[in-house]
Amino acid sequence: MQSADRVKRLSFIEDSSAGIEIVSLEHVSISYPPHTHTGHYAIGIVTDGEVSIKIADQVEHCRSGEFFVVHPDVCHSISPVSECYSMITLCIPCDETAQGKFDILKKRIIGNPELEMSVDEMSRKVHISSFHMIRSFASENGLTPHKFQMQCRIRKAQDLLKKGYRVSDVAQMVGFCDQSHLDRVFRKQVGITPEEFSRSAILSNAD
Repeated sequence: MQSADRVKRLSFIEDSSAGIEIVSLEHVSISYPPHTHTGHYAIGIVTDGEVSIKIADQVEHCRSGEFFVVHPDVCHSISPVSECYSMITLCIPCDETAQGKFDILKKRIIGNPELEMSVDEMSRKVHISSFHMIRSFASENGLTPHKFQMQCRIRKAQDLLKKGYRVSDVAQMVGFCDQSHLDRVFRKQVGITPEEFSRSAILSNAD
């Protein structure tokens, strides 16, 4: 588990009335694996140190005072270049949605990420073979169907934790076999544990 002072350096601030989230990271060394933001623009401003960000097939370095923009549904990853870095990320909802042949499948996963779906079930949804479905989905979205579903489960877990649900209950509600499984996947994607996220989340219901 991360130390207490590390937790104090991460804040997740959400204006639920506007759907905007600000993630503040101070002096961290967290790496974020490939992921997407469905229906959101992500704008990152590095305030200290340096990070490497891969957006689709392009890799760039952002130093203190520089920023990057990621469009909705574009796969990207972030890793530190300096020992530690500080960054503010703003996630802004938008009406722009990428149109693709897997929209039906993605909407099903986003709406009910906790439901188990086999590769065969997914392929039947889009009327192609299982092998072709996995390769085509990853090519179009930057993530395999399984990784996309795990991402959606973690996003739903974050929403439930913000509402005050216990971590053990959230694990079952989003389809993980137990809390340990949720802890591992959550920490890999978010950079901290679910408990730490609950303590770091700040909600605003401003009109």
